[in-house]
Amino acid sequence: MPEHCPPALFGKRIKLRCLEERDAPALLELYGDPEVMRYWCHGPWRTLNEAKAAIAEAHKEYAEGSSLHLVIEHLEQATLIGSCALYGMVAQERRATVGYLLSRSYWGQGYLKEALCVLLDYAMAELKINRIEAEVRPGNMASCKALKAVGFKAEGYLRERWLVGGAPCDVVLYALLHRDWRARGEYSSGAAFTRF
Repeated sequence: MPEHCPPALFGKRIKLRCLEERDAPALLELYGDPEVMRYWCHGPWRTLNEAKAAIAEAHKEYAEGSSLHLVIEHLEQATLIGSCALYGMVAQERRATVGYLLSRSYWGQGYLKEALCVLLDYAMAELKINRIEAEVRPGNMASCKALKAVGFKAEGYLRERWLVGGAPCDVVLYALLHRDWRARGEYSSGAAFTRF
């Protein structure tokens, strides 16, 4: 599992890179949007300090090897358009969970699928992860569609798995295995392993 954040990982239109202190305002805008956070496991952020704390936590978790939190940056515009992460990493079982958010302006244009492919390529080939899970609230059809598009399969319904604002929420568990990813003809992201 990672002991530090990797060099930037490139797709055709995006790159995934480490969180930096300068990202705090853009992260607050992303995580502070109620519509973007509608199906997330916690409510929208309200302060810049929350963004700064998340960046500090990401750097701590890089060092521990327990997560890999990256921003999705639009290559042409050089702007932060989302974030994605592998977290809950269990080295012995070669397992992790994936999470992601995308700014509303970029919904429905294939950016999430591209970011997931880049991240999954890196996770499977470089980190040697065998199983990647995702938990999605049942009403989040766009997220379910994105996961299925890159090969995840629904494996079960977890009742009251999350507490969001004190209220229990159900989730659907999705998973992707390394052998399934490889069988799809992946590694699929095109320029995924071009790292600088």
